[in-house]
Amino acid sequence: MAVLTPSPKTAFVDAAGEPLVGGQLYTYIAGTTTLQATYTDATAATANTNPIILDSRGEANVWLGGAIYKFVLKDADGALIWTVDYISAPTAAVSPVLSGNVTIDSNTPSPALQITQTGTGAALKVQDSADPDITPFIIDATGQVGIGTATPSSALEIASPGVFTGAWAYLPTGTAMLFVQTSAPTGWTKSTTHDNKALRVVSGTASSGGTTAFTSVFTSRTITTANMPSHTHTLTDPGHTHGISDLAAIASSTSGSFYRAFTNGALQSTSATTGITIANTGSGTAMDFAVQYVDVIIATKD
Repeated sequence: MAVLTPSPKTAFVDAAGEPLVGGQLYTYIAGTTTLQATYTDATAATANTNPIILDSRGEANVWLGGAIYKFVLKDADGALIWTVDYISAPTAAVSPVLSGNVTIDSNTPSPALQITQTGTGAALKVQDSADPDITPFIIDATGQVGIGTATPSSALEIASPGVFTGAWAYLPTGTAMLFVQTSAPTGWTKSTTHDNKALRVVSGTASSGGTTAFTSVFTSRTITTANMPSHTHTLTDPGHTHGISDLAAIASSTSGSFYRAFTNGALQSTSATTGITIANTGSGTAMDFAVQYVDVIIATKD
């Protein structure tokens, strides 16, 4: 990429078009009368005098800081020639090519770097030596981030094969994790050792066990007597008595119907009940054990 070079020297002329020898250039904070420094070169190590005194060709080295300026130009006698406010380095109007390291140093509540994209192009693009790079890091005009793709279609899109690094990369080989998806992600292998099983959290050694599959236990079913193991019921009789009517009359008589009935063994006692009952039927309603679940896979890191 090539761009037009800026003027390497700042030059001024008078009304006759002659160099403004000895002219004075004052630089202020934009919109104020507070002096603001410019610099003699790109290092910004040495500030110009303020005002800057133009040389014999009406020129000066004027390097701007990261601020907005007001310029006031006067002749050698101090007569005002013009005032121009709100001047900044022309990075918004051109596409500068920077070599070496770029440092942004800020100590304000505002963002150190703010990019406003009002067009359709990307807000930020980082590419390799290829120009254009078709696999860049990019932030498009809507804020979507692409890594390895120039056209992200979601908030974050990583071109295949997307390989995580950083802390994720330090998981040791053989690490087992759960994934809510059918296939293992890149760099992982799906384990098929366990299938149709429940998970159990333990504080000791991790293992596996059981004999019946998850969906065989957790289903809708009606419990029948065939599902019940052999068992016994214990009944306790609270005890009871039988009463005999008119014993007093029998005891005081040696003849008559009461006496004959007693001596002939035909006397009957009154009846009594225990009050014990046993219910042996149920409702027969199906019990729904079909709990909701989410399928996961176990995968190990390659």
